[in-house]
Amino acid sequence: MAVMTEVASLVVGYLIGSIPTAQWLGSLWGVDLRREGSGNPGANNARRVGGMGLAGLVLIVEMTKGAGAALTGLAMAGDLGAVVAGLGAVAGNVYNPWYRLKGGKGLGITAGIIMALWPAALVLCVLVIVVAVAATRSSGLSALITIAALNVLGVAWWLLDLANAWGIGENGLLLVFAVGVAGLIWYRHWADWDVKRRALPTLPG
Repeated sequence: MAVMTEVASLVVGYLIGSIPTAQWLGSLWGVDLRREGSGNPGANNARRVGGMGLAGLVLIVEMTKGAGAALTGLAMAGDLGAVVAGLGAVAGNVYNPWYRLKGGKGLGITAGIIMALWPAALVLCVLVIVVAVAATRSSGLSALITIAALNVLGVAWWLLDLANAWGIGENGLLLVFAVGVAGLIWYRHWADWDVKRRALPTLPG
């Protein structure tokens, strides 16, 4: 019975994550996030084509979806249900069934899940991505650095048994979550950075 509840948490999380809220908000704003800019229905492209107001709104809604999915999983099946539902939400966002499995890049919804389940990591990841963007001027590379940092934090929480203000009490599940997120979104950000890296001019000789 417990397994069925966790499977249900995964399905619910996936469905919540797949709701195309960024596309809907863009339409209300008068832009098409899937056709304009980078074509990615996320906060970064929303900023590019619709300005900071749209970007902030998209980010808030994506984070709310992530937090909602994780808390729903928590209510359904405890800590494991929260992790399963959270990973399901990321999968639904990235591999969106309404757009032939071509969705967003998963960072906004991941931030919402971390806010609900692992608040200290959210603060640290925000610091990492801000510094990385300032240093590299590359959103793709900065995302990769932040994903790697999240996994380092997962190992630290697991080995050192660090405390959380709220959220998950089993630190081993935080490491599972971090590794799962990396597995779901690493390639999308790697591909984005690799395309931009290849487009850079090379120095002669």
